[in-house]
Amino acid sequence: MAQDIRELLKKEGQKSDVKLREGHAARFTARLEKELPVSAQETDSSAKGGIYLWMKIAAVFVIAGGVVWMVWNSAFAKADSETQFVETKTEQPAAEKEVLLSNISPDFKLIEQKYLASVNSELSRLEITDDNKELVDAFLKQLASLDKEYKRLNLEITESGVSEEMVNALIENLQLRVALMIKLKAKLKELKAEADQANAVQTV
Repeated sequence: MAQDIRELLKKEGQKSDVKLREGHAARFTARLEKELPVSAQETDSSAKGGIYLWMKIAAVFVIAGGVVWMVWNSAFAKADSETQFVETKTEQPAAEKEVLLSNISPDFKLIEQKYLASVNSELSRLEITDDNKELVDAFLKQLASLDKEYKRLNLEITESGVSEEMVNALIENLQLRVALMIKLKAKLKELKAEADQANAVQTV
């Protein structure tokens, strides 16, 4: 069928002796010049509009990319600073760690618990009144002084190590606390007896 169409066109071309009317070319050229500026302007405007559109799209992508890059870097910088802060915070010099003899020796821990429990038990039983408050405060100051000395001895053990002398000093400190509480208890009992006797005399 393609061959038939080619032959048909060939025959039509051979038969065509038709000539354009006179002045047709001039009229066509004039019309073309009249219409072309408008068409060219529209085409140019359309082309410029397309270029501006693509420029806007490209600008949006550039700005968006810049924002993403800034946010990304800021997030990573923040994560790094937080990581460094955590690592720095968790570091602790070994020299600052306090060594307690009760944490090293289970036997000494039992001795310490026994003495301190006895002292705390006596403290909880104290009946403080206006008459004995001054005496109780004086004994409590002595207890605070012994407690401070006890902490100093533990610090010395941390720095120089455990020795028999240091262990004996710690035990003696605990014994002094108990002895102090026994003495305070006796003094309070004596004061109470004197107060009761004075009240009895006044009643009579």
